[in-house]
Amino acid sequence: MFGSRERAAELTDRRGSGEVKGVALLLPGGSVRSRRGPLKLAELGLRDLATELTERGGDHGIAVHLLRYRYRGWNGEAADTAVDTRWALAEIARRYGGVPVVLVGNSLGGRAAFWCAGDPAVVGVAGIAPWLPEGDPVDHLAGRRVLVVHGDRDRSTASAAHSLAYARRAAEFVPDLARYEVPEGGHFLVKRADDIRALTTAFVLSTLGDDPAHFATGELHTPLPARA
Repeated sequence: MFGSRERAAELTDRRGSGEVKGVALLLPGGSVRSRRGPLKLAELGLRDLATELTERGGDHGIAVHLLRYRYRGWNGEAADTAVDTRWALAEIARRYGGVPVVLVGNSLGGRAAFWCAGDPAVVGVAGIAPWLPEGDPVDHLAGRRVLVVHGDRDRSTASAAHSLAYARRAAEFVPDLARYEVPEGGHFLVKRADDIRALTTAFVLSTLGDDPAHFATGELHTPLPARA
């Protein structure tokens, strides 16, 4: 009789070359509850962002990794996605030392990103249609840069109303917080994917490097700009 092998979280191979001066850690979406393996489709949804971050950030020493969770679900008090994210942050520290990290989370991954943003290595956190339920803590975001992008018609579990309420609470601790809305956008923001990718990449490069990109900090209903 064969025993079942416990799944382990893993980081994708490093993208980028040269000395690592910072890391962009991408956290894909998933399910509220599930002990099945991670969603391949959710990982594919961040593939183009990983490519753009590598192409634009490689010369600045930015390494790009995507986290593959043990399970596709958050799973209540187990908070499996956050557990895996903390493991990934420890692994990044082991590989690269104390380099700064920006967490970029989509949907379920957005909750993990914001939960784990208090890690000393984290200097910024971005959520794309992030799942931010009422009651999640915000005070640990102090000293970080924060970006939220959400469709204004997202009424899923990861709703725009929840991310707005979260951003309002977080703004008390984070002066450098920007929240953009996609007009008439639902949870899956495929039609504005290029614009979201450009904004997120600019945020990561600005936070980890010398990119002078400007963000509408303090404004929580700013329409998502079109890609320049």
